[in-house]
Amino acid sequence: MNSPPRGAVERWLASAHPAPSGACRDWDSVTNLALIPLGRTFEAVRISEDIVQRALGHDTPPFVRTCLAQYCNGGPVIHDPGFRRYYALVPPGSARTWREPAAECLGEGTYLGVPRADRIEPDERTRASYWAVPMTRPGRLCAVADVLALVAAGGCPGQEDES
Repeated sequence: MNSPPRGAVERWLASAHPAPSGACRDWDSVTNLALIPLGRTFEAVRISEDIVQRALGHDTPPFVRTCLAQYCNGGPVIHDPGFRRYYALVPPGSARTWREPAAECLGEGTYLGVPRADRIEPDERTRASYWAVPMTRPGRLCAVADVLALVAAGGCPGQEDES
């Protein structure tokens, strides 16, 4: 899969950081990960890998990427294989109205480890975060209703996310 152009997407993501140049330096470091505060520019719904796998019926990265992109209508999703979680990026303010107990919407006061825009493949050696569904253009986020549908498809009644 081709990665999106880094420049515009990373500038937009970095604009959420109090020191955008610091985020850019972090992306160019060994980790290729920048801690970005949530709430102002975007928020993130944290979804367990188990819920995503139940919703999609599969766990291989290419299949998951395709199905997640369909569920989220092309909206960006980060996968953190080390902690077995996905993060669907959603519009600011989503955490205030989120009521789905099987997944948590992270908003203001929370930081998210955001990978460099061209980190789109899993690395089995490092198990570092990567874009399961890359951000294709600045400001392009998942619709909350699409993320809710994904969580509902993979959730079990009464199940809560293990945070």
